[in-house]
Amino acid sequence: MRVLLLNPPGRRIYIRDYFCSKTTKSNYLFHPVDLVTLSGTLASRHETSVLDCMAERLDPAAAAARIDELDPEVIVALVGSVSWDEDRPFLANQAARGRRVIAIGDVLHEASEQRLTEEPWLEAALHVFSNEDVLAYLDGDRERIEDMTVRDATGAPERLLRLERKQRKGGFRVPRPRHELFPTEGYHFSFARSKRFATVLTDYGCPYPCTFCVIGTLGFQTRPVDDVLEEIDELRARGVKELFFMDQTFGVVRDRGLELCAALAERGDVSWTGYTRPDVADDEMLGAMRAAGCHTVMMGVESADDALLAAYKKGYKSSIIADAFRRAKRAGLRTVGTFIIGLPEETEASLQRTLDLAIGLEMDFMSLNMAVPRFGTPFRKQALDLGLAEASDLVMDQGGADAFLPTQTLDRARMVAMKKAMVRRFYLRPSYLWRRVTGVRSLWELGAQFREGLALLRRNV
Repeated sequence: MRVLLLNPPGRRIYIRDYFCSKTTKSNYLFHPVDLVTLSGTLASRHETSVLDCMAERLDPAAAAARIDELDPEVIVALVGSVSWDEDRPFLANQAARGRRVIAIGDVLHEASEQRLTEEPWLEAALHVFSNEDVLAYLDGDRERIEDMTVRDATGAPERLLRLERKQRKGGFRVPRPRHELFPTEGYHFSFARSKRFATVLTDYGCPYPCTFCVIGTLGFQTRPVDDVLEEIDELRARGVKELFFMDQTFGVVRDRGLELCAALAERGDVSWTGYTRPDVADDEMLGAMRAAGCHTVMMGVESADDALLAAYKKGYKSSIIADAFRRAKRAGLRTVGTFIIGLPEETEASLQRTLDLAIGLEMDFMSLNMAVPRFGTPFRKQALDLGLAEASDLVMDQGGADAFLPTQTLDRARMVAMKKAMVRRFYLRPSYLWRRVTGVRSLWELGAQFREGLALLRRNV
């Protein structure tokens, strides 16, 4: 079949990725790892093309024209809660033109049967992108499907099936992702050391139970290191040596992480950024990552309040966070702290403590994410029970262009204002700006950091 992997157009720059969606907080846009992973699976059996309307900045009319040129029989599309009101009519129009539409995204992660009932244009929903469900479905072999929401054989909208047969664990294999199908321009990554980069996934899901995060609801599986290296070596052969590892915690399986680092160190020409956790990032792991070409490590700080960290099951305290950032700095790594703000217990005082912690950790970058009740998470149930959200509210933005949730003491407008103030106060310190300028390695990186900074500040004035 002719199959199109589609990242739809939108009014803003949307990041629809890994069962999360948000507006970009500056100008970054990385390759959607769902589509990257599916590209290898689909291309192993079908004539596969990719259209990333976000990367190519296509408006709906231009996107529709490009789809007509490709003339796919099947569209496998990303959708997102951040863009649902735009995704629905665009994809419905494609279905009206006789194309089969399968979708994957956060808004379908929960109550998918209801979504399909409401949206007759949507043929089926994928709930996993690291297996062969899409191939089994296109083959008409439902016995092989692990987790999808599909219509019955008659297509009757009132008869829907959520086929969910096993919790994902152990290992998984996918054919080599076809990075060459994706645009060579249009992607930007805040921490990249060079313009061309690729997004790589070496494991799927997460073994940790953080209640506000959807990734922990997916199970946890790892890819064979040899498969990962095959993908990386193909990228290196094409001149792409800057990577963004999308693993939620690099090194969570310790021996495997060290094995991958050793292999990358032997190659000696790979430069990369990755996520890890403060309680995983010991001196040996950070040193191995640095020797393997890692230059930037992202760690979840979330909050300065130990009570909040415990309540949302982070599994560590702020003292562990501080030690990890010191170790990363000692290893010669740039650091990014990610934070979640606007939880129900949030106050102006707790936000100030979080900002003080971010400054005190001397991190190189701060990433603030607004709390949203992600579909399928325990936090969603909490927000609904507290009356802070309604089950019918489907459009939400973690990126913080708008606040979705009030807290118990702060309304939405105040949360947005305080978030913007925190960004300005962190990034506009003279000492910080001097450190940023003196830390760049090339004229290209200096220009990229300048453009990134301007985009960030424009969104936070």
